[in-house]
Amino acid sequence: MDSALDRAADLLAQARLPVFGGLFTDVNGAAAALALAQKLGGVIDHAASSGTSKAARVMRETGSTPASLGEVRNRADTVVLIGDGPRERDSKLLEKLFPAKSLPRPGDNKRELIVIRAKKGKTPKGVRTMELDGKHALPDLVALLGAAARELPFEVRDAALAKKVLSAGKRLRESAFVVFVYDPAELEEPVLHTVLETVRHLVKSTRAATLSMSAPGNGDGVNLCSIWTCGLPMRTSFAGGAPENNMWAFEAERLLKSGEADALVWIDALDGAEASPPTRAFRGIPAVVLSSKPVKAGRDDVVIEVGAAAADHDAEIYLPPIAGIGVVKASSGASKKPTVADVLKEIGALIDKKGAA
Repeated sequence: MDSALDRAADLLAQARLPVFGGLFTDVNGAAAALALAQKLGGVIDHAASSGTSKAARVMRETGSTPASLGEVRNRADTVVLIGDGPRERDSKLLEKLFPAKSLPRPGDNKRELIVIRAKKGKTPKGVRTMELDGKHALPDLVALLGAAARELPFEVRDAALAKKVLSAGKRLRESAFVVFVYDPAELEEPVLHTVLETVRHLVKSTRAATLSMSAPGNGDGVNLCSIWTCGLPMRTSFAGGAPENNMWAFEAERLLKSGEADALVWIDALDGAEASPPTRAFRGIPAVVLSSKPVKAGRDDVVIEVGAAAADHDAEIYLPPIAGIGVVKASSGASKKPTVADVLKEIGALIDKKGAA
């Protein structure tokens, strides 16, 4: 371990632009990665930041009205499920959103589910379901529903689909609380804009909100940690001294592919999740890999086995049911494996020591 830490410190101390990627870790590991990236003038990017970055950009431009899972479960009388992403992220999502018993809901409507362009799946018993699919692509269907909700004219050759869309738009206007559920990683920005603009229109006369699926690998927790640490989300660079955020320029994969990055710190140490590494190993860039799983690495890479957060040690991670950070106890009991935070802090201390010498 001492030799590996020493080699890692040497590699990173000599780097011109190190990239901290993967970041499947707990909040403590994320905080340590941010501190080391700031010390070295590096870049941070979570492996699942594509969706969170997109959602953040659209939210800054449009605004957002989010709801928690508990609020949707207990209060929403109409749920609009967009695409396959939500159920792929959580196979039991509909069971959670439509429990047998819930708190009293506003209005007199029976609960209804509107599914837009998604594979047929098990729907909750006693919940009326309307499916909008046909031969149209998901963006077109979302746009048609948005127009119907605003009572704007639209053209569609499929008469049966047109009737469904009109009925769905009327249902949205008459709902006491309608919620759009989606995975931002699945949707393009224009679709997200349409959803949020539809919500903005509906809230003028009723209650409406969105439920965005959380990013895998504690992506939301790492993103929040970045925001409260340096004021900016993932895909932030410390190369210029002051932190700078750019969703395109500071994408880890792009920096590695272009050769702008000359070192990589890859972190994959979260129970029940696995970060997909950049293609072609690490693209020939020397890497320091902190992983709780077996990993294929290059001859010049430094691989350090660490404990899996929430399995080998207690972890602070983002928990969708409470829409916030919570503590998850270690499922495997006490472990002697070091945490991501322990290793990164030790590497940082060795770099300081070498610099002073």
